[in-house]
Amino acid sequence: MLVRPDQAPSSPDPGDVARTGGRRVLLWALLTVLLGIAVPLAPVTVQDTTVTWPDPAAAPGAPVSTQLALNPPRPLGFSATVPCAALRVPGDVLRTLPGDPAGGGLVLASAGSGASLTVSGATVAAGPVPAGDCRLAIVADEGGLRVTQDGVPLPLACGPCTDVLPPQVAQLTTSTDGTPASGGLAVSLRTDDRYDSTPGVLKTVLLVAHLAALAVLLVLVYRQGRWRGARAWLAPRAWPARLRRHLSWADGLLVAISAGWVFVAPMNFDDSWYPLMARDAGEAGYIGNAVYMFNVTENPFVASQYAMQAWGAIGGWGLVWQRCLPLLYGLLTWALLRAFFVLVSRRTEVRRAWVPWALLIGHLVWWLPFGLTLRPEPLIVLLSVVVLLLVELARDRGTPILYVGAVMAAALAIACSPTGLVAAAPLLVEIPRAWPAIVATPRRDQIALLLVLGAAASVAIPVAFADASLGDVVEASAVHAYYYDTVPWYDELVHYQTLLGPGRTPWAARAPILLTLALVLLVAVGSGRRGPEDDALRRVLLHAAATTALAFVLVAASPTKWVLHFPAIAASGTVLIALALLRGPMPRHDRALATVGGVAVLVIATSVSYAGWNLWRPYTDRGQFFGDHADPYPTPLSQNLLAPHFGPIFLRNPLLWVAVAVLAAVWAHWSLRRWPQRRLPRPEPDRALLAVAATTVVVGMIGVMVLAPLRQYPGWTVALGNVKDVVRQGCGLQDDVTVLRPDPVAFGAPVNPPVTTGDFVDDTVAPIPEPVPGLGRVWHDVTDGSGGRGTLVTGWYPVPAGTGATDVVVPLLESGPPDERVSVEFADGAAEAPRVLGRTEIDYLPQADERTWQQRPVSLVDAPGDPTFVRVVVDTTAERGQDRLAVAQPFLARPEPITPVVEGRPVLVDQMSTVLWPCVDQVASHDGIAPASDVRIHADEDLTSAYYGLQDRRERGGVWRLDTVGVTYVRLATAVPPGREAAKPWGRVDLVVRDLPTGRYGLSTTERSKSGWERGPTLARQEYVDVEPQGAVG
Repeated sequence: MLVRPDQAPSSPDPGDVARTGGRRVLLWALLTVLLGIAVPLAPVTVQDTTVTWPDPAAAPGAPVSTQLALNPPRPLGFSATVPCAALRVPGDVLRTLPGDPAGGGLVLASAGSGASLTVSGATVAAGPVPAGDCRLAIVADEGGLRVTQDGVPLPLACGPCTDVLPPQVAQLTTSTDGTPASGGLAVSLRTDDRYDSTPGVLKTVLLVAHLAALAVLLVLVYRQGRWRGARAWLAPRAWPARLRRHLSWADGLLVAISAGWVFVAPMNFDDSWYPLMARDAGEAGYIGNAVYMFNVTENPFVASQYAMQAWGAIGGWGLVWQRCLPLLYGLLTWALLRAFFVLVSRRTEVRRAWVPWALLIGHLVWWLPFGLTLRPEPLIVLLSVVVLLLVELARDRGTPILYVGAVMAAALAIACSPTGLVAAAPLLVEIPRAWPAIVATPRRDQIALLLVLGAAASVAIPVAFADASLGDVVEASAVHAYYYDTVPWYDELVHYQTLLGPGRTPWAARAPILLTLALVLLVAVGSGRRGPEDDALRRVLLHAAATTALAFVLVAASPTKWVLHFPAIAASGTVLIALALLRGPMPRHDRALATVGGVAVLVIATSVSYAGWNLWRPYTDRGQFFGDHADPYPTPLSQNLLAPHFGPIFLRNPLLWVAVAVLAAVWAHWSLRRWPQRRLPRPEPDRALLAVAATTVVVGMIGVMVLAPLRQYPGWTVALGNVKDVVRQGCGLQDDVTVLRPDPVAFGAPVNPPVTTGDFVDDTVAPIPEPVPGLGRVWHDVTDGSGGRGTLVTGWYPVPAGTGATDVVVPLLESGPPDERVSVEFADGAAEAPRVLGRTEIDYLPQADERTWQQRPVSLVDAPGDPTFVRVVVDTTAERGQDRLAVAQPFLARPEPITPVVEGRPVLVDQMSTVLWPCVDQVASHDGIAPASDVRIHADEDLTSAYYGLQDRRERGGVWRLDTVGVTYVRLATAVPPGREAAKPWGRVDLVVRDLPTGRYGLSTTERSKSGWERGPTLARQEYVDVEPQGAVG
């Protein structure tokens, strides 16, 4: 408690608590609470989207098959009208999903004389095609499946079929495409766009009334509360003088570091995901997941995304501008922490000049690795500091009314993320101290206090439920729990496995968490020891440790423990580290035990921190120090070298940190004997160790992130790209990526014929697997009875004289990967007998599947000699396998900017990269449809499948899963400017080639009112997309 050592702690005056019990306060608090409860239950206006095929606005004629990827994949209602004339033509008269009819789509198949209907994996009807001019009507909705012929219900194999779901829809195709037989064939479906809602009239009135009632309540509480000195302390007119009095060089240094950190800070795996949610909300009409779980709403945890959406609307979606928002959060956090420590230092004997520097170290230890993440944590930390400051001010000034403001800030933090619960830790720690005063008040005043605090907490309701209903949130929560890797609170150990797993969390991201945990442990151990040196600073230290310990408990509420949520604890963690730097974590008496215990715990925490790798993915690992960061197949030995070290000295070595503590003890003993009268810094060994460890983390973090881009220059790095974007108003990675495009001067015709052996044939013998435009001649082993064994030697292609091409590109399609080795041979000499100069082998791309043509480059500039001929050679092994390989004729290419490839085309950028591509036309799910894209862009860096392709995964409810149906990809050969250090592949750019045209349907929308508790048909069940629960049970 913030009192002088010679003063007794003061308790809240029961009369202060009683002041909240006035009749008007009671009534307005009750009204605010009731209005807050009513808001989620009030009706909302939702948009109903109807798709009509064929498009009524198009020219009259037979329907044309089209791609139509729904998200969620099943419509709320599906109806089809099929003329019997179409059933007399053999084929799939109507199909919504390719592949096995037992899948989740609808297939109406005809053999000419007979037809069958399969819906959601069940064959419900089969029989002869009726004679005459008749029509079949198929309807599937919440009531089940119904089939009629000219209005007469037909008996179905499933009986009443009430449990048959509407079919999944990825396309609308017919084998009668464009023929007279399809005349009259039509489909109408109502997409599932349940979350695109706006407040209805009643809800709007309730929202306005709630905010007005809350404002009136706060005014009444303000007038009745006893403010004493707090009102003057909070008065804005007093701030300039107070600011000048407490300014420090540490403030200027903090601002300079923070501003520069915008350019060089490491990227987080979610740094693109959250801006993507905010960016897509403009199209979707709500804050959705944007990647998987069918884009269900993120409500009620949307406060940070709303702020990001408004920020993006002002200045765009580039990384630098987006980072300016958490930068503002960080600067406000620093200012409030400074105010907090002004309160602390006024009532202690600590040197005030030291306070800003201790706070600077504590703040940067937490802020440098986490402070500029585009996740919700920076806003949660800011609101947590508001809570800390208001609680401390309430205690310091005897003004309990400030707890109301603290409750409001904590509620808003919870509206950011479940981890926002940590903001409530200072309030929960206060309960034991305030409880006697509360119990001493009359029952009516206790009820009024609860109502006032409940009304204050309801400030989060307009944020959480303004455009969402209670039913929406309940259903979205069920979907999250079903399709997501949710982990219950009692398995919090998984969170620490994420923290300490090899390659999961870098050393500088481990350090603040482990050092804070170590300090909590040390302060807890020493809390039972009292001595004559107990002072206000030690009591504040105990209070901060209790708050931080409770925050570590509350962060267990997060269900995604494979994501690091500990940065939400930074508010109390920063305070704890700063206080420990000022005073030391252990009691000052009983030095032997305190020193040994404190040093041992801090040595372990520091060593384990530095055992983390210096690996900063995605994208910010280029040019980094320590080990080979470009090794695609690292061994345990090479991974060991990724930990921070200098020559043979690894910073994870405990002996190094024991030596720091010993040196501190030696210095203190020697300087005290040599200059006993001088007031020199003589920190205890544990405090000296903490100071050195924290300072090295700060200096080391700044060092590796500043020097790595300089080391990589002129190669592309995130930092260099950020500087270019600011100077040139650029478009992020789009300005730096180049693509190998065909040279205007092509190869000449081959001077000799190709030679194939074994299973290899050309496309005149067997059709091209997964054909795409522009391949030319193709050789492959995808034939009936193929064993995947064979060889190919193409003819020699003449290289035109004076070509400006830099590379030879060979398109490959592989499945396996194949055992065959593909190479490019170079030769010169006469066309009748070229002389081989050398050969360059081509590596397969590890993340390309059997639907992806890889354009693999081989440098012509680095080719041996001065080649005038080029050919492709495929060598085989003696093993028979199931792998397959296709090779297209090579072409000459030169690097060109990527902009013409992506400009003016719909592009799907993955959740790790969107913030680096702010200028592309990013597609967004809306109206219950996942719009088709022409280009896909993904991160690479040899990341595992845990990171890429999330938007296409069925088990995760991928938003774009059905967009991959009937698609072949062409993976372009792209690059970013190389640097002096080798780096892993930056990413991938795929052109999308579709089997069907897109957009051949009509779209119409209507509005309707939906009650607040209406949930709709649930998506969280196995039969929806044949996925078992992915989340935790229990």
